[in-house]
Amino acid sequence: MIKKNQISTIQEFIISNEENVLINQVSDDIAMFYLGIIKYYASNQTIQIRINTDLDNKIVEDDLFGTKIIQIYTITNTKKLDTILNVPGKKFIFTDYKNYKKFNSKHNSINGYQFEKDIAFFIKSELGINNDELLYYCQSNTALLFSETSKYLINSNQYSSDRSLVDDKNHILDIRKAIFEIKKNNFDIKNLYQNIKKEADYKKFSFLIF
Repeated sequence: MIKKNQISTIQEFIISNEENVLINQVSDDIAMFYLGIIKYYASNQTIQIRINTDLDNKIVEDDLFGTKIIQIYTITNTKKLDTILNVPGKKFIFTDYKNYKKFNSKHNSINGYQFEKDIAFFIKSELGINNDELLYYCQSNTALLFSETSKYLINSNQYSSDRSLVDDKNHILDIRKAIFEIKKNNFDIKNLYQNIKKEADYKKFSFLIF
């Protein structure tokens, strides 16, 4: 079976009767990108998004005026995550890779490590933008996707991205991807340590420069 595009998974879930989507958030910036995508498609359907920070509040329902609501959770505690997944109501749940791997086969799921493909699909297929500079910038600065694409759509002829932070962020991202692959495949302790140390050293060096 061909795996569905992740952006389409989010879009279709919002208008479906299904209740759960699990998202491996990877980082805060990548989580912001997916949250923006959720808000974008929910807004198109006049559905409200609510960030739920109270895990003990298990009542998930539409309001008295019939407004449809989707809850957003961030949970890394496995026991609490299992509980929330079984609570009735429509929700997106951001979590870490360990829990994502544990539960993703049982629920709709979004793998945050595929964010570059998702950004490319959204920019080209949904927004109809074909600009490599914009695409590269948004893939390197995921949290800024909506502000950057809005800037482009307002004045595409004069568009120019601010690329001063792209190289640093992209280098760190490459290191993080290497760390992920080591954990996923052979868990080479020595190689893992070297990459974690490399990321820490690079961040320290970048801080000293700026």
